Amino acid sequence: MQIDYEILLDKSLPYIKKWWFSVVCIPFCLTLADQYWMALKWEISFSWRYDYPFFLSPFFFLIDNFLLIIHEAGHTFFGFLGSRFITILGGTLFEILLPFLIFIYGWWNYHRFVAQLGLLLTAFAWIESAAYAADALERRTPLIGNLPKSSHDFYNLFSMHGALDSYMFFAWLMYFIGIVTLLLFLVYPFIEKEQYAYVDIEMDL
Repeated sequence: MQIDYEILLDKSLPYIKKWWFSVVCIPFCLTLADQYWMALKWEISFSWRYDYPFFLSPFFFLIDNFLLIIHEAGHTFFGFLGSRFITILGGTLFEILLPFLIFIYGWWNYHRFVAQLGLLLTAFAWIESAAYAADALERRTPLIGNLPKSSHDFYNLFSMHGALDSYMFFAWLMYFIGIVTLLLFLVYPFIEKEQYAYVDIEMDL
């Protein structure tokens, strides 16, 4: 029996186009989930010290630094509102909100890659922020610009509302929101909005 590879490729191409991003990112998603699970469960330093497989290191480096820039911009942007609480929360809020808006843009305009990228960044932001929240009590996470421990976002946020004793509840909640978002990213080709072609037909009756 001779296999017609041209026909096989023609039949496979739509599935490749639809699923390639999800498949390529599976190792990244598994590593992300494992890294931050260990950070929350065992040792918070796993959130910034982790032995990534070599081929994944550039991806984590780029996303980490991209979200860090957004986080710091969020403090500045929400700082104009004049509330100390909102200014502190603004870093995490903007870090999550901007990637989600990227997803909304991609979903609304039928751009599968953009929508999935937005979901991936949103998931990463939730999971990364979960580790930050899990460090609220010990405050061991290195802060940008060598800021003192007193500048730790979640220590201040939880302290302001008397929620410091519940810091791990919020950390795990944020982690699992991130994991659900990560799963939505992987299965997005199943659930994406359908695009319909509309044809205008003029009929003379």
